[in-house]
Amino acid sequence: MFRQVELVFQNIVMRKLLYLSIPALFFYLNTLQAQELFTNTNVQLAYKKQTRTPAGKPGKNYWQNRADYKIDAHFNPADQLLRGSETITYFNNSPDTLTQIIIRLYPDLYKKGVKRSVAIADKDLNAGVQIDDFKIGQEKIVNFADSPKAFHDNAIVLIKPENSILPHSKTELNISWHYEVNTGSPIRTGMVDSTSYFIAYWFPRISVYDDIDGWDTWSYNGSQEFYNDFGNFDVSVTVPQKFVVWATGNRQNAHDNFTELILNRLDAAQKSVEIIHVIDSADYTKDQVLKKDASSVWKFSASNVTDFAFALSDHYLWYASSVLVDSSTGRQTLAEAAFNPAHLDFFDVASQAHQSVAYMSHFYPKYPFPFDHITVFDGTDQMEYPMMANDNPEEHRKDAVQLTSHEIFHSYFPFLMGINETQYAWMDEGWASIGESVISPKMGEPEDEGIFSKGRYEQISGTNRDVPLITNTKQYNESAYRSNSYGKAGVCYFVLQDMLGDRLFFTALHQYMNDWKGKHPVPYDFFYSINSGSGKNLNWFWDKWFIGWDFPDLALKSVGQSAGKTAVTIENKGGLPLPVYINIVMKNGQKSIQKYTAEAWKKGNRQMTIRIEKPLSSIASIELGNEFIPDKNKSDNTWTSLKK
Repeated sequence: MFRQVELVFQNIVMRKLLYLSIPALFFYLNTLQAQELFTNTNVQLAYKKQTRTPAGKPGKNYWQNRADYKIDAHFNPADQLLRGSETITYFNNSPDTLTQIIIRLYPDLYKKGVKRSVAIADKDLNAGVQIDDFKIGQEKIVNFADSPKAFHDNAIVLIKPENSILPHSKTELNISWHYEVNTGSPIRTGMVDSTSYFIAYWFPRISVYDDIDGWDTWSYNGSQEFYNDFGNFDVSVTVPQKFVVWATGNRQNAHDNFTELILNRLDAAQKSVEIIHVIDSADYTKDQVLKKDASSVWKFSASNVTDFAFALSDHYLWYASSVLVDSSTGRQTLAEAAFNPAHLDFFDVASQAHQSVAYMSHFYPKYPFPFDHITVFDGTDQMEYPMMANDNPEEHRKDAVQLTSHEIFHSYFPFLMGINETQYAWMDEGWASIGESVISPKMGEPEDEGIFSKGRYEQISGTNRDVPLITNTKQYNESAYRSNSYGKAGVCYFVLQDMLGDRLFFTALHQYMNDWKGKHPVPYDFFYSINSGSGKNLNWFWDKWFIGWDFPDLALKSVGQSAGKTAVTIENKGGLPLPVYINIVMKNGQKSIQKYTAEAWKKGNRQMTIRIEKPLSSIASIELGNEFIPDKNKSDNTWTSLKK
């Protein structure tokens, strides 16, 4: 009876499909595909409004807002006071009338009384961002404790302007502010040494309003990372005369500050694959870095980026070289390191940056590096920014290589792809983790555990500290944040490539990147874009890796003999689809590996039996797994013959 009903239903569906156009047919089939995965109501509404599609592409009604920033900043390390004024041009490209606007004040992490999840030393607690002037349109706002009009709450300010921001309109905001830069407690920003600083998350900016969540009201607490709109930045930074500034964006007035000697070396670096010492120690001693009449105003311009950071020092060396990143156009990227000569590991970082950019462009993810330069600054953290990295010095080259490649890989995720790191940290940290793990061995420094943070994931997987990857990152505890966002996601991308094969994997990945670069993808856009690009319905895979509670635990259940051959039964105790690598050692010393991709578990089976074309009596040992495959319990992964 049930089979007859099923056949009738199939006949009805097929008759309907005959009347659909080809595009409509694909949309219909992809909609059926999307319904196989749990999909939250926010994304379902986006499908209904056609801002996104179940095929993993932006919909015909896709929109995103943007803000362009023209900023004039002044910073003096003598008193740590940063003053700024900015004009923000905000484009409301949405179909919605905005009755409020949210301003982010990231430096308020250091404000007394603010809720935070990180420790701040008493000496670094301050009054936070002081707004000296604020105007939206023609309306001036002076009271930020008036909840019906303007309300300052933790690290955000909610403004309700007199005139709502209409759909498809632009609004101008003018803001002046100042705050004291932290000299300790460096949470992604602050003093490096008494005359070196890395300044990040430093200017008032408009929060994201998108088609999934509306306004992003999350208040920065020091843990979860960031979600920002794309925009153009025109920034000038004024510092005391002896300082050099590095920043996001392209230099607009290098000739106003550098001597001809430094300008010539910089020009040489932009044409050379060899490392050029743009500034060396002797240049400071001989006072030949800056012109006698240097303006001390450093101007930068960046187009379509999500953030802007800058750094300064009066004694840092500067090494740089040029990398061909796009063979079809000849486009090149300047790979740079700015560093304290006391930190010996940094003398090699410019070379590591050069190699990282080259490998990323041509090997993994095999996609041209998206920016004109990347500067690794010798700092106090391990943090990425568009065209900049704030990296602490390391004692060992291995750690320096892995850190450099990891932070530079973020140029793709989240900066080419406008990822909401606050909610979906795995969408960028997972890629940086697998990127680091693939590229570092190319520089002679492989990960000890195969994939960065794999061990952390193994440790908490299957326990009450574990949560599905799809869980909003804001809800993660610290151990889940690190193990899932880095380890599990990185392993997942490895397993995906192992299953699809290199050609299909990169085809699908590049489709996702091309569809969503300069936009704001969410997890379902990633899932369905990879499905579409690979031509495979991988929902069974996404369900297990991202939505379910399955964990990595394979075991050798039995080893026996059948018809003169060896039969090995593998049990998937944890349920997570993993590759099966059977490492065989013969009694004569010969070794071999039999491999099966994660697709072996596609049908939901918990066991598989494979045959080794050798009699059991000739085999010395069988071991399951390799360094890239996590396993919660490795004690049941080995079989050893009792007979020699």
